[in-house]
Amino acid sequence: MPKFVVRKGHDAFVYYETVVEADTSAQAQSLAKSVHYDGEWLATGDVQEFDDYEIDEHSGVRLLEPRETIEAFHTITVTAHERDAVLAGLSTLQLALINGPLDPVFMDDLTNKGAHAGLELHEIDELCRRIKV
Repeated sequence: MPKFVVRKGHDAFVYYETVVEADTSAQAQSLAKSVHYDGEWLATGDVQEFDDYEIDEHSGVRLLEPRETIEAFHTITVTAHERDAVLAGLSTLQLALINGPLDPVFMDDLTNKGAHAGLELHEIDELCRRIKV
């Protein structure tokens, strides 16, 4: 019997922060809500999902590809500096994988102590592309 991947979407609040100069918190809120405010809003990484969800009738269901696995994405919150360090670490990992066997200590980290096979070079490339957005 074929297996299908079903995708649902949740309504959610995604939170952002900005810094404004004001005399009071009420004035700060008013300034930030103004259509004329042009300050930068920064994502906090906080997301609040609601119970309501919807399965898209056109793209919400597809066949599971042979040998495909579905895993949950984990959300991590990093600053720009931390993101750059993660990208540098992934580039270093790629070089280490190309140049020879990885030290067992690092192999344990890469595979979660053998829980999975670890990422292939093309998967690391894809991860780097997603992180760079």
